[in-house]
Amino acid sequence: MILLTGLGNPGTEYTKTRHNIGFDILDEICKKHNFPTFKKKLNSYYSQKDLFGKKILLVKPMNFMNLSGLTLKKTYDFYKLKKTENLIVIHDDLDLKFPLLRIKSNGGHGGHNGVRNIIDFFGKDFYRIKIGIKNSIYSERNIPADKFVLDRFNQSEQEIINIIIKKIAENLEFIVKKKFNLFKEII
Repeated sequence: MILLTGLGNPGTEYTKTRHNIGFDILDEICKKHNFPTFKKKLNSYYSQKDLFGKKILLVKPMNFMNLSGLTLKKTYDFYKLKKTENLIVIHDDLDLKFPLLRIKSNGGHGGHNGVRNIIDFFGKDFYRIKIGIKNSIYSERNIPADKFVLDRFNQSEQEIINIIIKKIAENLEFIVKKKFNLFKEII
C-alpha cells in the first residue's frame, strides 16, 4: 500500500493557504482519478482506491500541522503498515523558491513542523514532494514565517499553483510507482 498524505491545517480559515497546498493536491488527485469521497477516520480524512497496480491511501490529517506524524502513526498502525518507503508526504516548503518543486527522500525537516513531527514518529526514510512557496515579498519584507505560510497565494501565484496541482494529479502514476525522474521532467 502507498500512503500518500498532503499536509495542511483543518478548518475553513486555512483553506487555500500556502500551508495547505498538500490538502489541495490530494483533493485534485481524488477528483481527477475518481477516488471515493473522503471519509473521516483516525482523526483524518481518507480515501482509498486500487490504481496503477497499487493500493493507494490518500490521507489528510485533521489535527494541526505540528501533529501530522501522530495521525499518520495511527493510520500506519491501523493498516498494519511497516515500510516507511511507501509513505509519500506532499507539503509546502518555505526554503524553496516559488513555484519550484523538489522530490527527496531521507532528509531533515528544514524547519517544517509537520515534517518534523512525522520524522519524530517514522524517522527520515520517507519520500517528500515539496512545493516552494518562498516569494520576493517574503524575502524582502521579513514577514514572520508563521504568518506568511498561513496567508493565501496572490492571484497570479494561485493561477500557477492551480497548474502545478493539476500536473501533479495528472501524473499520479509516476508518483505511486516512484518514477520520480520521469515525474520531474513533466512538471
